[in-house]
Formats: sequence, C-alpha cells, structure tokens
Amino acid sequence: MDSHQSVVLCVVYAMFLMLGGVMFMFLEHEMSETIEVTEPPEWTRLKEVALQVEPPPDEGELLSLALWLPKACPDIENNTVHTLVVPGQRVYAINEVERECPHLHVENVTVEVRYPWGFMDALFFSMTVITTIGYGNISPSQAPAQITCILYSLVGIPLTGILLAWSSEFFGEQLFKLFKSKLDVQKQHSRGVIAMATAIYIFIGFVVFIFIPGAVFVTLEEWTYVESIYYAYITLTTIGFGDLVPGQGYDGWSLYIYQICVILWVLIGLGYWVMVANFITKALKSKKLQSSVMRSAEEMRKIMQQMGIKQHDPTFLRQHSKATLNLMLQLSNIIAVQGGGTDNGIGVNGSGPSSPGGHSSPASPPLSPIPGISALFGNGLSRSAPLSHLMGPMRREENDESKCTEEITTVTVRYKS
Repeated sequence: MDSHQSVVLCVVYAMFLMLGGVMFMFLEHEMSETIEVTEPPEWTRLKEVALQVEPPPDEGELLSLALWLPKACPDIENNTVHTLVVPGQRVYAINEVERECPHLHVENVTVEVRYPWGFMDALFFSMTVITTIGYGNISPSQAPAQITCILYSLVGIPLTGILLAWSSEFFGEQLFKLFKSKLDVQKQHSRGVIAMATAIYIFIGFVVFIFIPGAVFVTLEEWTYVESIYYAYITLTTIGFGDLVPGQGYDGWSLYIYQICVILWVLIGLGYWVMVANFITKALKSKKLQSSVMRSAEEMRKIMQQMGIKQHDPTFLRQHSKATLNLMLQLSNIIAVQGGGTDNGIGVNGSGPSSPGGHSSPASPPLSPIPGISALFGNGLSRSAPLSHLMGPMRREENDESKCTEEITTVTVRYKS
C-alpha cells in the first residue's frame, strides 16, 4: 500500500468514527413532554370545591361558582350545572363541562428533545465498538440505535482490521529489516535470537504503551498507578471490563482533547501489538523456510544415493541443487557413456567405415566412458533403460499423512559418435 492509499485509509477511518459519533448521539435521544394547562380561575376553584370529599364549608361559594358557569359557557345545559352542585356525580359533570366547553380547559403540550450522549461520548463509544473493546459503561438502549450498532460494527470491525494490518505491516517490515541488518544469516534463524528480539519488542510495548500511559492516567484521573496499568492493559488487550473509563470528570474542550488522545493511544497501541505478532510470524516463517530448504536437501541426498552417488559432504549437497541435477541429466542424453554410435558410420562393434576399395579400416576402439558422468550415474546407461529404473520411484511425504509419487518420464538415451 503506497502513501496515497495510506492517507486515504486514515481519512476514511476518521470519517467513519465521526459518522458513528453523530449517529449514536442523535439515535440515543430522549423525548419529554411538558403539559401546560390554561383555565379561568373561577373554573379551577369550582373544580377544587366540587371534588372535595367532605362537604364544602361554604355552600354559598359553590352556588355562586355554579351560577358563573352558564355565563362563561352559554352552551352548557342546566342539568350539568345542577349535577355539579349535587354530590355523587360531580366528576362526571366536570368532564362533561370540559367536553362541551373546551375553552375552559386548554392543554399546551411542549415536546423537549434531549441528547444524553454528547458527541465525544458517542465518538468514544464508536471506537470501543469497532475495536471490540466494549467497555459497557454506556450502551444503546433504543431499538434504532441497537440495530445501527449491529450494522456499524459489521462494517467497522473489518475496517479496523484493515487499518491495523496496514500499520502493523509497515512498522513490522521496518523492524524485520532492522532485525535482518543487525544479525548475520545464521543468527537470524536462531531460535534464541528470535526469542530475545521478541522479548525486547514486548518490553518496549509495555513501557511505551502501558507503563508511561499509566503514569499519565495517575495525573489526569483519580486512579492509583496499579489501577492505571490495569486499565491500560485491559484496554489494549481489548478485554474492556468498563470498570475504569477515562474522561468521566471532564467536560467541554478538555474532554474533547482528552478523549481524542485516548482514541489515538488505543489505535496506535493496538497497531503496535499486532506489529509484534506480525514480526513473530515473519520470523517463524523464515525459520520454516530454512527447514523447507533442509528438507529439500535431504530429499536430494536420497535421490543421489539411489543414483549411486556416495557423496555425503554437506557442502557438496548445498552446492549441487536440483537445477544442477537437471542439467547433468540433460547432458547425459548427449554424451555417450557406454559403447559407440552408429550415426556417423561407426559400427556397434567398433568397426570403422569401409574404404573406397572395399577394404575395411581397422576396428576403432570403443569410446571410453567419461569419468565424471559415468561416476555420477553409476554403471552407465543402457540404450532403453528408463531413467525411473535408475533413480527409483521418488516419494515425498507431506504433513505425515499423504504421499504422492512423482513419475519421471522414460528417457531413451541416444549415443553420439
């Protein structure tokens, strides 16, 4: 991934975090209704007197208010007014008056929308979701927010994985190059050196991302140093109990700056630990590659033993690869290692070409086998002996479970005069 793609990835990730902050802030809103009642004071007093359990001390007040009612609401019936004065049906009479005269009881409903989650709270929550830390100190309580959280995590968790893979690949490659440049090839494949380098990188990670931030949290939060280290470790391992959460006592711009710094610390810290894991993986792959080469050399040694080669020197085995072996096999098809050819008039029994006078020239001695090739291939090659008969079946075990047999195509050796 080039620098342009890296910048695009970081920008997309930051915008995705801010999008989550905005969405969860608005989805986790609370609505409250405030009802304001407007009534004439006479009607309010009439209801209070009429709804008293005990008889009112002043019957004259109740009668005067009842006489006021037809003036305030001419549409009301006299029976309804009379019911207000008679005990037993006053509640029904009050409801009937308010139904027939709505201007006597006006309700003004005011809906207030509150956002318990601030933008930084929602942004911090979004970070804990897509990094799978999940503190749990705040969580969506409404169905739309819960569904959005599911969809948001389905996209955000893979995006976080891509970001961490990119950062760990970049920094891990730099550390791996440093590891290779400081040590020779033999030490690079040493298990002890790999373990020592891993321990050094883990120690650096603890110091930079756990011990030093722990001291910072002691200063900014009312935590002990042990609690700060505990919080840093639980966070960067994505355990995330949520018993300790930073920034609870801050508000305003100080909260914005503080939680943004915490988010950056979390993302960089996670990237570093993934980088350490990536370094260990690369080192183990390098060790595995060396083991693969040694297995190939062992297979080659077995093949050469089947062909009659008695050379067991490790230096010889390292210098003679399969490519060299293939080259020698091709040379064997051209160079005669036993007997003579017939293409140029040389007889099989060694007789030369006939002279123009009909006299045969003296028999030429057979070509002697070439020592290097003859020694390499044992007793020499017959005319039609297949190469598979000389080398034997080649078998290779894979994972100690399956075996595959490689059949070598039969080669008919031609002789060259």
